[in-house]
Amino acid sequence: MESETKGTIPTPDKILRELAELEERQGWAHHVADAATGELITTELSRPVTPLSRLERLSRLGHQFDVPILGMWTHRLTPRHPYQASPRGTLSLYGAEWFTSDYYDDGIASWFLAALGERQLEGILEARLSDLPTSRCLVTLRLRTSKLDGHEVGSVRIRVHTGINFQLAVHGSAASEHIFDFVWVPPNPRSGFTMVFEPQSGLYSLSLHSLTVTPDLVVHP
Repeated sequence: MESETKGTIPTPDKILRELAELEERQGWAHHVADAATGELITTELSRPVTPLSRLERLSRLGHQFDVPILGMWTHRLTPRHPYQASPRGTLSLYGAEWFTSDYYDDGIASWFLAALGERQLEGILEARLSDLPTSRCLVTLRLRTSKLDGHEVGSVRIRVHTGINFQLAVHGSAASEHIFDFVWVPPNPRSGFTMVFEPQSGLYSLSLHSLTVTPDLVVHP
């Protein structure tokens, strides 16, 4: 990736070219977290995350889930489809400076964190959801990051409105695909949450592919 002057936003053509280039040399990471305790486990990978490995890492936090939960979401919101009627859900993205529906099926929304840092702004993701159980849910964000040239490690802090902070570390390749799975208990059936992405050292951009919410309706012994 070519170096960018801090605080500048590249043109759409340049972004698309860089996305294509980064596909050739990307890495992968899986983050599992508990929104009640703030516990977080990050695993860097050399290949895409698999369903069984996702469940195994969640079990390290004491949460046992069955395989079907990974494909049985009630809410799925994306930059291309930020609203669903039933069950109702809306996704609002503040501070994101670039959207496209052309390069990815679900679209993509990007925050350029170097620019955010210079202007002392935050990237905000707000999800408002309806018809949720008051039992645990699995919330999954599919993210993409790219690091600034010359940085071995980047990081971004994610603040959930419950007061929990998660510090996601980004190692390895210049670009990484991330699955961020966190266990969350909604306070009421018409609830939601806000995540604030705070720029930290070493990251060039953070992009959102999708957000899903899956209630765990299986009774475990």
